[in-house]
Amino acid sequence: MPEQLPIKIAKQMANTNHTDFMNEWLLFLTEQGATIIDGLATAFGESPADYPALKVTLTDLGDQGVLALKGIDSKRFLQGQSTSDTSQLDEHTSLPGAICNPKGRMLTSYQALEPVTDSVLLVMHRSLVDTTINNVGKYAAFFKTSLSNASDEYRLFGISGPDCEAALESCFDVKPTAINQIVISGDCLLLRIATQQLLVIVTTGAAEALWLKLTSTCTPTGISYWHLQSIQAGLAQVRAETFEQFVPQMFNLQATGAVNFKKGCYTGQEIVARMQYLGKLKRRTYRVIIDDSNPPDAGTEIYASETNKLVGSVLMAAPANEKNTEMLAVLHEEQADASSFVINGEAVKVSIAELPYPLTSS
Repeated sequence: MPEQLPIKIAKQMANTNHTDFMNEWLLFLTEQGATIIDGLATAFGESPADYPALKVTLTDLGDQGVLALKGIDSKRFLQGQSTSDTSQLDEHTSLPGAICNPKGRMLTSYQALEPVTDSVLLVMHRSLVDTTINNVGKYAAFFKTSLSNASDEYRLFGISGPDCEAALESCFDVKPTAINQIVISGDCLLLRIATQQLLVIVTTGAAEALWLKLTSTCTPTGISYWHLQSIQAGLAQVRAETFEQFVPQMFNLQATGAVNFKKGCYTGQEIVARMQYLGKLKRRTYRVIIDDSNPPDAGTEIYASETNKLVGSVLMAAPANEKNTEMLAVLHEEQADASSFVINGEAVKVSIAELPYPLTSS
């Protein structure tokens, strides 16, 4: 297994400021036609009206960050914090998971990788990297591991759409075929997280060249299109707005392989297991199509139209076309057949759409 990722990053970080990395990258994206808002590439000239016709796309995932664990006890330490079985991590296999507080509420959700032995990367929402380190770092003192925010050491891209396979032929000799399978090629790592979604992790110094190569077969798009693909795949992610609000099952993590009920103890495990085997899960994540083109923000409260009772919360939302929005929302089970909600003070027509995985009862 080559060690290019950590070696090249060490050389880069010795000579370059973190802020310089981000500024240079955003400048590069602007030169490629990106509109930058709040540090994110929000569009490359496309609009939601173009989304239905897109076949294979390339997105800069500027809202994603990387928490790095380094040391011989990294996986053992993470095993005591994670909902997934980190002993299953290797250079070919990634794992989704979550870290909870003692009450079973999620501090963060992530995708874990071990690109080289004793070096684990957790890809999570960028807003939660430092918060997660502050919450669990105190336990690391008892293990031979160190935690750091490595978000500026890598660039993360999303490749999505129905024609992903053919588009990657010119850039990757081998492609991951199974969900959570990893392929490493030189300076970058390619991971399949859903049927039509692949995550690319590339060292900062190699990012521009790879982006230019990928744009020969992929259409650059703003981050909303990637969010739409994640919504349709049913992959919710903890953000700052939903920090410590939900147990893993409310995000359907038991259905997406992010919770292992056979592993040993971890922080919050008793609550998570009790919910699975003894409790009654009354709230879960649903995919909702809204008859409105303006996506609500994450954390927005959802009310029942008839009673004005609080019935849910938005996890993420994105435009689906010029008329509709799709979102993932935690809703009370009684709202599974709802035809309208009140969101941001306005009544909107909605429909509950299918998810690509079964929702088993707890």
